Amino acid sequence: MTFSGNTKESKPRPVKDAWESELEYGWSRSGQRCVRHRAPESTLSVSSDIRFTRRKLSRPCRGCCAALASLLVLLLLAAVAVYLGHMYLFGDPLNRQTFLGSFVVSSWGSDESEGEKFNDLELKGNRTRENELQQALFNVYLNSELKSCFVSADILALDSSEEGIRVHFEVSFEPIFTAVSTSEVTAVLARALHTPTDHFKTIIVLPETLHIEESSVISSLELKDTETTPIEAPTTEAVTVEAVEEIRECSLVSLSLCSHLTHNSTSYPNLVGHSSKDVLMRDLVAFRELLDAECSNLAQDFVCQMLQPRCHKDRLIRPCRAYCRAFHAGCGARLPERLRPHFDCGRFPDYFGLDSCVPEPDCTNSLQRLALSRRECDGIPDCASAEDERGCAHCAPGRGGGLRCALHTRCLPAHLRCDGTPDCPDGSDEAGCLWIARSLASWRRENSETTLGAIRNRAGYAVWSERGRNGKICASPYEQDKRALNSVAASLCKALTFKAALNAEVVLDAEDAVHSDNSDNLFEKPEYVEIVDPFAPEISFVKSDCPDRKVIRVICDQLECGVPSARISKVTSGVEGLPRSALPGDWPWHAALLRTYVHACDAALIHPSWLITTASCFQGQPKAEWTARFGTVRAQSTTPWQQERRIVGMVRSPVEGSMLALVRLEEPVEMTDFVRPICLPENGVEPATRSVCNTLGWTRNRDQLQRVHLVTSPMNTCENVSIATANGICAEPLYDQDDCDEEEYAGSTMMCFNEKTKQWSLEGAGFRSAALEFSMINWRVGEVNFYNTFKKRQAHDIVEEKIRKYAATT
Repeated sequence: MTFSGNTKESKPRPVKDAWESELEYGWSRSGQRCVRHRAPESTLSVSSDIRFTRRKLSRPCRGCCAALASLLVLLLLAAVAVYLGHMYLFGDPLNRQTFLGSFVVSSWGSDESEGEKFNDLELKGNRTRENELQQALFNVYLNSELKSCFVSADILALDSSEEGIRVHFEVSFEPIFTAVSTSEVTAVLARALHTPTDHFKTIIVLPETLHIEESSVISSLELKDTETTPIEAPTTEAVTVEAVEEIRECSLVSLSLCSHLTHNSTSYPNLVGHSSKDVLMRDLVAFRELLDAECSNLAQDFVCQMLQPRCHKDRLIRPCRAYCRAFHAGCGARLPERLRPHFDCGRFPDYFGLDSCVPEPDCTNSLQRLALSRRECDGIPDCASAEDERGCAHCAPGRGGGLRCALHTRCLPAHLRCDGTPDCPDGSDEAGCLWIARSLASWRRENSETTLGAIRNRAGYAVWSERGRNGKICASPYEQDKRALNSVAASLCKALTFKAALNAEVVLDAEDAVHSDNSDNLFEKPEYVEIVDPFAPEISFVKSDCPDRKVIRVICDQLECGVPSARISKVTSGVEGLPRSALPGDWPWHAALLRTYVHACDAALIHPSWLITTASCFQGQPKAEWTARFGTVRAQSTTPWQQERRIVGMVRSPVEGSMLALVRLEEPVEMTDFVRPICLPENGVEPATRSVCNTLGWTRNRDQLQRVHLVTSPMNTCENVSIATANGICAEPLYDQDDCDEEEYAGSTMMCFNEKTKQWSLEGAGFRSAALEFSMINWRVGEVNFYNTFKKRQAHDIVEEKIRKYAATT
């Protein structure tokens, strides 16, 4: 690009069209372009024929342009400086600030007789007081030094307290240049309360009760470390002995919101981390907002069980895990983020006897709302505390007693347990007279209501029970005789259906005293017995003072698999006497898998931390919240033996074409008569050699678990129902045509009874394709090697090592 031209002035020329004058070319009548043949003052030469004319500026004009440019640059620099200064000095643009506070009103003045307090509130009176208080707050801040940024004032709630009425309020500001501090907001209201003006002339407030915090701080931060109760990390250790329980100092329930609770004593810190009542009152608004949502009929009671938990016999009693799940089903999505760790259902225990945890209240009315009132007094508990079986004729006060025969319509006095004579139809009152327990206190709770259901611990104290009395087995006089101790341990582990005894040792009794069963305030010393002859076919005991308080601690091997121990004497009889509708304990390895609290498929327990099912269960829903439920045979009910665990992982079989999957539980389940594992198949043993094979399914209403008898069939009979595979079994259910309308679920197990070992083993887990016209079933069955990975497991870490190896090959 070049510049050319001269600086001489051109002669005056006639005024022409502006456009033509600027471009210096025109057009002839014939349409051809006519270029002027005179030299321009300055021209810009380009590659085309078009030339643009530029007039030179005089020196004064050029100075003006330079000055204007300099001014623009200075203005730009000033704007940048202002922006940077604002960013560094004032930070981000200021947003609306909201402050939450509370104070106590001791008297209403003209609205009440002199000296009257606000202990009983009426709705109409509350609304009038809220309006008056809101207007007073509004006037206070509107006439203060913060009036330029004041926006609104609202009354959130009124609560009764010992001093009067606690008022919860909210004030909002929109700051202009600097943020409003909590101290400024507090100072304005404190002056108005200390020196009553026209705004508070009829309202008497206790100034020392005033407390204000900025809501953004409350919502984004958890309570201070000194005001929280740490959340216990889950443990997978299966042989730990329960430590002595924490002793609490109980105090009276004082929160008016929770006046409906049946207990009158609580303890701090509570289950949400409040270290005192004052801390709780300052944080109460968040919970009232949750209750105002009316997300569940259980909301108020469950929240109160968290804020004012029951303190009984110097122990803090948490809500039961099943109760927490029921609360989460309605209100889980509305929980504030900072409260979710405290309301995590994994923190709560399963129900194991009276006072082990707080079950869902008013369970019998819940059954009636579900049109299940026919289940009351049928001998099968449908509530965690079995309250549906407590008000019946067979357990009426004065007729029965405190001890209920687990699966029968009969109650007994406690002194008939372990008296040498069976009083329950199944003889369960004479079972478990010798046991292994983590502590005597926990064992008493587990056996306080029912004859079955205590935890079968692999490790713990050796305890005894006789005619309503119980205690521990003293090591004297065999504390130095290792052979005698091992003999006792072997007999005890075998009686509790463990494979063998691993160890027996003498330890000092860590429980100094245990609460009396008949008193809330008295402690009693544990009772002890001594072994008469540790090598006798039947070991007997005599009462002992055990002055050294040295007792026997036992560690057993793995629990025997495939044994439905709740059936007591019929445990070795296969399906003889088994009803078609499953009873609790008939199939203790069965697990119902729930996707976001809705039953989706089934699985079988093969290890305290592992289930086996089909991968098709999780297709399309890998990120959903999955839960495994054990110990129940009715989907819409619960039982005193129900346990729930979250599912945290899945490993598919490495064999091509296999749909088997192993599912990992967040924490191991407790082994009981109603929750225990099934056996895995033997090498080279075909299902056809088994005497009896069964599967489990759910009725059309998806509520009752049922047993279906199976016989194996040629594979070609299943080809019209589903795709036959090399690792599949075709089986035919033997039930009447009228029952073919049942609905089965993915993951249902095929189980066969071994007449030789008297145990049930797992032969398949898959999907059942049922129809009205067909009764053929196609099962996907895993290869023997995949099963046997877990068959000879001795510890949890061995299982995990095998799983990792299989996972690495997929």
